[in-house]
Amino acid sequence: MKFLITGGLGFIGTKIIEKLSNDGHTITCVDNEDTYGILSRVALNKLIAWRTRNWLNRNVTVVKGDILDPMVCLKVFRYHPDVVIHLATYPRAKIVDQDPVNGIPKVIGTTTNLLWHASKFNTKKFVYISSSMIYGDFVDGTREESNTKPQNIYGEAKLTGERLTKLFAKRDGLNYNIVRPSGVYGPGDLPDRVVSKFFHKAMNNETIELHNGENKVDFTYRQDAAYGIIKAATSDVANTSFNITAGNAASLRTLAETIIEITGSDSDIKDVGMHKLYPMRGTLDIRRARDLLEYEPQFTLRQGLESYYDWIRQYTGKV
Repeated sequence: MKFLITGGLGFIGTKIIEKLSNDGHTITCVDNEDTYGILSRVALNKLIAWRTRNWLNRNVTVVKGDILDPMVCLKVFRYHPDVVIHLATYPRAKIVDQDPVNGIPKVIGTTTNLLWHASKFNTKKFVYISSSMIYGDFVDGTREESNTKPQNIYGEAKLTGERLTKLFAKRDGLNYNIVRPSGVYGPGDLPDRVVSKFFHKAMNNETIELHNGENKVDFTYRQDAAYGIIKAATSDVANTSFNITAGNAASLRTLAETIIEITGSDSDIKDVGMHKLYPMRGTLDIRRARDLLEYEPQFTLRQGLESYYDWIRQYTGKV
């Protein structure tokens, strides 16, 4: 099969491409190679080189560009993909909330551009990567049909993307699946995301600050998220939404305590109160993905954190 992966040089996209390319599929990867100030060009190049080290490169074409540009979209669709996996987004939700004038058109505009081209080029399936942020505040056991009440601009933009996907599907007969991941972490991640930051603090014996330590996140290891997305893309099941997570949320305090234990750190933990951008969250119900996609996460939180810690030490030379 032929796949188009947007945001394909990100830490989830590269894992998806690694698996698909080694399974013999043909992939077009498009990415703007922008971390929005998080990494320098040199640091990003080094990280991309690590992320792509296991690709079967004869099966992968990389296009640098912004899919908000219709000409870039046209270029990548001329490869006539069977399946589009739309991963491209901002690396952190707060970037959209802090700059909604640019952030909202980017999230919604790229999705609209891709959906239009997918319809015109008779793409067989469009896989939209949404976010658990679309639920807003939610409790343990939240299912895909639960109420959606985003508490931040990023969540609202992602929910709009879901609605656009369904509208194009209804209008043009485009098959789709929607994937809602949560708290993805692991090797190749950016340094300013929550799990990465906690490891940095712990490895330097610095205080770990929590924004409401009892708030939960359904932290999901990179490989589990990537393989779940592949299942949504390659399954005969279509026109459905899936929670693709670990299915077992942990509090931020538990996360910090586990990281301190794994690293042998002397860090203290300080709760500094709720962050206004982030909702109260819990465990997402993944039974639909288990039943229809045969998705089964392979990493517990501790296993994932231990694997990520091993990678951090090797990558940074702090073994």
